Amino acid sequence: MKRARVKLTAAAVSVDPDTVVGGLFLWGEKQIMLANRLTYVYNRAERDTCIPNEKRDRKGVFEMAQQYAMQKLNNYPVVVFHGFAGFGEDELIYKVAPYFGWINNVNIKKYYKDLGTEFYCPSLSSVSSMWDRCCEMYAHLVGGTVDYGKAHSEKYGHKRFGRTYEALIPDWGQLDDEGKIKKINVMGHSYGGPTVRYFVHLMTVGDEAERAATPEDELSGLFKGGHANWIHSCTTLAGANDGISFMYGQEKLVRPFATIGLIDVSFMDSTKPVTKFYDFMMDEWGITMNPQTGEKRAKNWYQRIKDYIDCMDDNCIGDLTIHRFRERSKDWECQPNIYYFAYYATKTKPNKKGYYFPDGRMFFVLKPFCYLVGRYNGTKADANHCETGIEWRESDGLVNVMSGRAPRTKPWTPYTCDADIKPGVWIDMPIEDKDHMSYCGSGETKEAYSTFFYEMLHRICNLPALDQ
Repeated sequence: MKRARVKLTAAAVSVDPDTVVGGLFLWGEKQIMLANRLTYVYNRAERDTCIPNEKRDRKGVFEMAQQYAMQKLNNYPVVVFHGFAGFGEDELIYKVAPYFGWINNVNIKKYYKDLGTEFYCPSLSSVSSMWDRCCEMYAHLVGGTVDYGKAHSEKYGHKRFGRTYEALIPDWGQLDDEGKIKKINVMGHSYGGPTVRYFVHLMTVGDEAERAATPEDELSGLFKGGHANWIHSCTTLAGANDGISFMYGQEKLVRPFATIGLIDVSFMDSTKPVTKFYDFMMDEWGITMNPQTGEKRAKNWYQRIKDYIDCMDDNCIGDLTIHRFRERSKDWECQPNIYYFAYYATKTKPNKKGYYFPDGRMFFVLKPFCYLVGRYNGTKADANHCETGIEWRESDGLVNVMSGRAPRTKPWTPYTCDADIKPGVWIDMPIEDKDHMSYCGSGETKEAYSTFFYEMLHRICNLPALDQ
């Protein structure tokens, strides 16, 4: 079912009151966005029969929609894992161009603040493994020094401890005055999608190898497990939930391009001013400097780049390769107290030969990748591949539709309406006419972009919290 979405302009609107908020004279960006939000929730209320007909007839449309918009069963913070080559709030680039809204200047952090909800997008390593990024996020949330794990760091040959942070949510997991656990909503875009799924898994079961290798008083809370009830919802936005075919289709190019890219990264982030602006955060490997301590990159930084690329079980290349990701994620079970959502899109069209090409409106940076992904011919199963077919050609420009959707190896169901949402099951949202960067604002009007994020927030804030 397609979601109702009505756009208003700054001019007066006067149409059927059962369809849109009417008779409003609006000036200014915030007022227009508010009207769009109220229009959306009113249409959704009518569709999902959340508001009885008799009540709708008795009250004015605007008043009723506004009342509905203010309803919240809970108001947990939203925590976002940014994607590959992304950036977060600790970097100066975020202040110039926030990760969510940088293309059209709708700052979602400020937008959610106006709606009364905390929103965090901490800086994580742009190209490190999912594991390392999860460890960094945990330190951001609870405060303290990043612990990559004793067993993990010894096994893969990098530093155990990283940077130190103040807690973003110091009372996360604690009981409030009503005896309820303070939870969070976690969300991931692109490479942040599989990372956020791994984070939920670690919070749920921890890691046995770390528990065995680490004294109890040194063990990070992330590796202890038992904290699934600290998380309310898990959402992926164009997430690589099953790897990406690019790693197969361009297999011979991945290693040399990764080497060249990391050489550039190492040079750029070898000085403090650059790392303050845009920080790839690979100091656990010695590839970049640590701006907190002033520690320079390793003298053998080039060898460390080769070590990182060779370490397919602890780098982003391995994490995004389909067969490796499937092996890594096979035990990531859905939890009965967590709500799961997968939003994904396509911006490609097939030609007569069955190859997929980018829509003309696709963000220009994505188009070269899109052409390559769209001509993918599939692979046969062997020791270094799993079988995939030409159905992997359709994409949002980077992430295949086959991967962005709800994971098919886990319980899932297509979205119908909010009233049917259940925990412990992936909700497969309707595929959208967007590209990979639309979720950051590319090609989206301010009204449509704000409405999309309002819709997500309204949905997760009105799902009952479980395991309190």
